[in-house]
Amino acid sequence: MAKDFAEQLNRIGHKAELLVTRFNTLKEQNAALRDEVLELRAQLVARDSLIEKQQIELEHLRVSSALAPDVATAREARATISELVREIDVCIADLMKEV
Repeated sequence: MAKDFAEQLNRIGHKAELLVTRFNTLKEQNAALRDEVLELRAQLVARDSLIEKQQIELEHLRVSSALAPDVATAREARATISELVREIDVCIADLMKEV
């Protein structure tokens, strides 16, 4: 009977050691996972900030592109300015002839 009791006690001791080992392993994993969660939250905050900045930049680009003339309008304006410069040159030439 003492032998059975000693065997049971020995088995319980081994199981207790196994439980302690498993507990410590799970405790380490839990700490590692908590660190990972904190790191991922920091990354999420950084990405949210980047997304917000890019949305503001996108809005600015939309506004500036809406205000900026298109290529055809720019060509037309250049042509008009060139025409006006030629007309001014002709007027200056005419004035020089009269003087």
